[in-house]
Amino acid sequence: MTDSSIVEGLGEIVGSERIRSGAEIASYRLGLLTPRVAAFPENEDDVARLLAFACREGLGVVPWGGGAHQSVGAIPARYDVAIDLGRMDRLIEHEPADMTATAQAGIRMAELDRCLERHDQFLPLDPPLLSRATLGGLLASRLSGPLACRYGTARDLILGLRIAQADGTVIRAGSKVVKNASAYDMTKLYLGSYGTLGVILEATFRVHPRPTVEKGWWIAVPDLESSLAVGICILRSSLVPSRTELVDGPALRALGGPPTDSALLVSIAGVAEAVQGQASDLALLAAEFGLTLVEFQPPEGGWAAVADFPWINPAFSGTGRRAIWRANVLPTECARAMRDVRQAVDRWAEATMIASVSQGAVRGAFYAESLEAIGQSLAAAREALKAIGGILVILEVPDSLRSECDMWGVVPSASGLMQRLKAAVDPKRILNPGRFVNGM
Repeated sequence: MTDSSIVEGLGEIVGSERIRSGAEIASYRLGLLTPRVAAFPENEDDVARLLAFACREGLGVVPWGGGAHQSVGAIPARYDVAIDLGRMDRLIEHEPADMTATAQAGIRMAELDRCLERHDQFLPLDPPLLSRATLGGLLASRLSGPLACRYGTARDLILGLRIAQADGTVIRAGSKVVKNASAYDMTKLYLGSYGTLGVILEATFRVHPRPTVEKGWWIAVPDLESSLAVGICILRSSLVPSRTELVDGPALRALGGPPTDSALLVSIAGVAEAVQGQASDLALLAAEFGLTLVEFQPPEGGWAAVADFPWINPAFSGTGRRAIWRANVLPTECARAMRDVRQAVDRWAEATMIASVSQGAVRGAFYAESLEAIGQSLAAAREALKAIGGILVILEVPDSLRSECDMWGVVPSASGLMQRLKAAVDPKRILNPGRFVNGM
């Protein structure tokens, strides 16, 4: 199908003024691949009809939100149409008494936060680059941040979704109320599916009271293992931390932390009296280890600077090459994972890492002078983590390396089931084909 016929066909659906092509859509590039056309639907019906057209013609489709996390995953096998959901950006419903809300997928997270703030509530999801992210993109990537320590991930907060399937059929998964269900929770299929199973149109989610006070403290410990021991002790205590982050030396320097080789960053939020009481208990617990608390002074960007690290690293000048990655290990293995990765890549690259202890989620970056060194570092880190039962997913690499890297690493044991599911809901493989694990 020629570019002009695609433009004409999609233009008949949404109007020619909401179709772009050529140099105008360079910002939708993935790696070294640029779409032939970008479309800008304004409502659910537009999306459904665009997908139905793409399905008939066998066009590869990539849904777009804010583009914050489009660096994750493999380059699609086909990329003909970018569907930008940025015009579907309304808060549809907010029930403060029920502590639920429903919003369209294209709403920016900053705007959603402003809307919920009017009733002193918020959606406690803080993945990296939240200031650029949309609700739909955040859910499709299912990246979580430090606040998962207290509130959980998207899987714990999302109640229901409206989805446009590959053939344009619109379905609902989940519900709009908080309830227990004995049937399969279909929302889980789409969270973290990277747009390979359907296009998220709207989401219903739990909200939480917005804390009136939030404070953080550094607990400086000379080595990662001792820092982790303190963190595990905090999580097993009666304290209710919002964040428990294990931070290595380079990350400490970038975030303005104490001049040590490692430290634990703990935050507590709530009403003033509760925060003060928990702060006293935290100080007593630290004292049992012979340690003291140093109040955390959030750098420019506030708490977001912690969630954004190392995507945004004030200590990185931008010279050389960079790879950003995430690893999952047992919470008790966070310190070993960070130590073993550093030793494995020391000959090729500089490394910096932070671990969310409650989740066993390590996020890090490698900095090197060559693409070869970046590739060798990623391979060595993967092997080091494999030895302790961990996995590494690449979140960002230079464009020219992305097509050569195995972005996901381990093929899950359920890969066959995942492939059959993809074949059932997207038999023509038009939605982000090849983007996800094992070529899904």
